[in-house]
Amino acid sequence: MAIRKVYEMDEITAVIRYKDSASTLPEVLDSLKRQTRPVDRIVAVDTGSRDDSTRILTEAGAKIIKWEQPYHHSRVTNFGISHCDTPYVLCLSSHTAMNEPDIVANLLESMSDPRVAASSICWDDDSFYTNKIDHHEILQKGLKLGSIYTNSLGLLRKTLWEQHAFDESINGVEDYEWAIHQLQAGYKIHRLQAKISYQRKGHNRIMRGTARVFCIAHRYQLKVTWLGYKATAQALIKHLPGKLKGQDEAVERFDYHARRLMGSLFWRFIDLNIN
Repeated sequence: MAIRKVYEMDEITAVIRYKDSASTLPEVLDSLKRQTRPVDRIVAVDTGSRDDSTRILTEAGAKIIKWEQPYHHSRVTNFGISHCDTPYVLCLSSHTAMNEPDIVANLLESMSDPRVAASSICWDDDSFYTNKIDHHEILQKGLKLGSIYTNSLGLLRKTLWEQHAFDESINGVEDYEWAIHQLQAGYKIHRLQAKISYQRKGHNRIMRGTARVFCIAHRYQLKVTWLGYKATAQALIKHLPGKLKGQDEAVERFDYHARRLMGSLFWRFIDLNIN
C-alpha cells in the first residue's frame, strides 16, 4: 500500500502488441489486473488479428489501434508508444504473464532513481550482470546472451523514448540497442528477478538471441562474452555421441551450442525478430 501512495501520480500505460493471441491474452490481462500497482491505461496494437484477441482486450478496457503495414517489431513498438501520454510505458508481450503481484510496483520503484532509464525482468537467474547495469559494467564485462532490457516486459521513461525512439532500421533487436544507447548516455538499466510465464513463439530462439548480441556488439564496438569457437566446438564433440543415441540431455546441449555457433557466424543474415 505504501508503494501505491508513493507512486500514485506516476501513471503507466501498458502497450501490448498482438496478433491472434486469444489463447494467451486472458492470462496476461488477468496477471496485469492482479498487480498491486495496476497500470492506468492499456494501448493495444492490432497487427492483423483475426481471432477473439480484440474483443478480449476491449473488454479489459484497452484502447485498440491498428497497424496496417507489414509487421515490423521496432516500428510497431514505436507506433504503440506514440499513442501513450503517461510518464511511464510498460512494454508487454501478448504472451508474457506475471506470476507475482508486485512486479509492476517493483519496476516502478526502481525508476525512483532518476538515473535509471528503464527496468525490466530478467530472463534467467544468471548473476553475470548486476541488477543495475551502467556503461562501465558493459564495457568491462561485454555483452552476454540474455536480457539487459526487454520489450516483452519492461518499463521505460517516455521522455527518454521521445529523445531516442527505438531504432526502426533494425527488427527485433530494438530493445538491446535502446538500452545500450541509454547506458552510453549515462543512464542505468535495472534488472528485476521475478517469476513469469512466457509462451514462446517461433523457432531457433537461441540462434537469433545470439545473433542479436553479436549485432549490437558490432554496432557499439563491445566484446561478446561467450564460450568462443574453440570451446563451443569441444562442447559439440562432447555431446555428439549422446545426441546420436537420442539422449535427451545430450540432444538439448548439442542443439544449444549448435544454435549459438550458427548465430555467432551468420548474425548479419539472420532475422533478429523474436516474438
